[in-house]
Amino acid sequence: MLLSPDQVKSFWRLWSKACKAQNWTTAAGLHALEIDAKRKDFLRSCGFESLTRVDRVDGFTKVKNELLVLMGESIQAGMESEDSLINKARTLRHYILNELAPCLAVYLVDDEPALRRDAADRYVVSIVTDLACWNKLDRPGREVSLEDLDAKPILKQKRDGSTYEAPSLLNQVIMTLSARIQARRKESGDTVHHMKLKAGIRCTCERFCNGGTIQYSTMSVDQVLGVKNEPVKDAENEPW
Repeated sequence: MLLSPDQVKSFWRLWSKACKAQNWTTAAGLHALEIDAKRKDFLRSCGFESLTRVDRVDGFTKVKNELLVLMGESIQAGMESEDSLINKARTLRHYILNELAPCLAVYLVDDEPALRRDAADRYVVSIVTDLACWNKLDRPGREVSLEDLDAKPILKQKRDGSTYEAPSLLNQVIMTLSARIQARRKESGDTVHHMKLKAGIRCTCERFCNGGTIQYSTMSVDQVLGVKNEPVKDAENEPW
């Protein structure tokens, strides 16, 4: 997916600051074409032929971190520019906490939303703890949290001695939660669309939301939840 207009503006703002930090300016004697050539070299060093080839998540994060390194503003950015898995792990944790946990909370027994969300958070912690024990992650003196799990694929060995890559621990949390949520959703008769509306998260399904173009901000809760609330015959094909 191409960069958003805000991301493009952010790039040019950071690029200007990086040029000043590196003394790549006309005031320092460089011609505009020389500065432009440095920009193209910079993008190629990040793995992109042009700004139009940069994707919104991993690509933009890498470019932004490299610019911060040029500006001399962030040691953490330097670390992340070397290891894209740091940002991927952050993205997966956000998905778990802001997409999956709210959906799980819809199907937990407590009536109060705050209690349901607290129960969902505890559910996530139990899965994280089980995975940590199974993979022998040792964190003396404290409980293991999502922050302790990463997005690095796990190298496994087969009986014949060959190796293969298994999903990362964060991906395993997502797979486990998704399976549990889907089972509860189907049992309830909800569509994915209505589950997301009940969870209070954005739905972009084609069936009801027209790919995310329908706006619900001016509708009442009853109106939103009443939009064609019939079970679908082929729930497996619903977007999740």
